[in-house]
Amino acid sequence: MYVFIVNPVSGNGRGRRVWSRVEGWLTQYQTPYQVHFTNAPGQAVELARSMIGRDIQAVVAVGGDGTVHEVGNALVDTGIPLGYIPAGSGNDFAQAQGIPLHPKQALHRVLRNQMKQMDTARIGARSLIGFGGIGFDGQVAKAVNQSSFSRRLGRFAYLLGFLQTLKQYRPARVTLTTDGMEQVFEQVWLVAICNQPNYGGGMQICPGARHDDGLLNLCCVHGLSKGGLIKLFPSVYKGRHTSHPSVLLLKGRRITLRSDPPLVIHTDGEIIGETPLSIEIHPRSLAVL
Repeated sequence: MYVFIVNPVSGNGRGRRVWSRVEGWLTQYQTPYQVHFTNAPGQAVELARSMIGRDIQAVVAVGGDGTVHEVGNALVDTGIPLGYIPAGSGNDFAQAQGIPLHPKQALHRVLRNQMKQMDTARIGARSLIGFGGIGFDGQVAKAVNQSSFSRRLGRFAYLLGFLQTLKQYRPARVTLTTDGMEQVFEQVWLVAICNQPNYGGGMQICPGARHDDGLLNLCCVHGLSKGGLIKLFPSVYKGRHTSHPSVLLLKGRRITLRSDPPLVIHTDGEIIGETPLSIEIHPRSLAVL
């Protein structure tokens, strides 16, 4: 039996619409299933955890990257596979994993039961599934999550959040330690820590990142004026920012970050707190269909 956890309001109501179609196909295929709907942040985690120990084939998230984050957090180290039907705004996890955006094709992939193992990363009691951001990026995610426009604009919500955050944000001093090597940077705009190349609706922030190499990829943007950041920003959609002298790319298994002042942190688009931060790769810890 498959268990579906649906965020009905994801993607400006797309979650509910996608589920209606998926339910029809499951009935047509005579596939046994259960469905649960979320109505509050964190509920998908609890619903997925309640499936542990039961005789199920997979837990399938229907929603956006936030829904994947919650369901994935529950399934790390359980052996229960995570399936995904994209129904969010950015759907970056789907893009990174090669999951079709069309619901019927995504469902067919789930029902094929071809499982692979992917890395996650530990941040205290939480797990990073695909990507995280600190600083300007975290503040943009916070602005988008709290906005009235995010559901209407889809992946363009990040662009509007970027422009709004830019008006007030001030870069910070950051001490970054990667596998024991400490570096200090002034005027840091953002630090992205990724287990996949893309986030924010398709930006190729860490083009070389892989979900199964036992490493986290890091992108630190520092030493830029506000005008310089605006000029650099469009190049991130093609991954062409990586050659800029103010962009530092690193890889590592364990990363710690301190900042003055404290900076907002998000994982998979969900705000989890402020720096200081300690994060460590957790190889092959999540099964994905």
